Amino acid sequence: MRLSKVVDHFGSIKALANALELNPSTVQAWKKSGLVPDKWTAAISELMQRSEVRKVKPKQVSVDSIIAQHGSVKAVAQLLKVTPNTVYRWRDSGRIPSESIEKLVG
Repeated sequence: MRLSKVVDHFGSIKALANALELNPSTVQAWKKSGLVPDKWTAAISELMQRSEVRKVKPKQVSVDSIIAQHGSVKAVAQLLKVTPNTVYRWRDSGRIPSESIEKLVG
């Protein structure tokens, strides 16, 4: 089973790890081969068929609105544990990576 297909379904490596009750670093290690270990294929197939376990797409969030909400670029950088330059790059590109959006929305 392709890991990319499974991650697309669940939305992130963290969401997949949570569904399997595994440490995210364990699932992250599967990226090297790009495949889900055979040991987990049946469990993942079952989870993917359940209607309540679905990919959750993070909503589109404006970088400027996040900066305004938190007061400054520095405050956003501290909250997301990145450098202020990273936040400026996000603002220039017009998007925040989905992993960071997940941190913002919980």
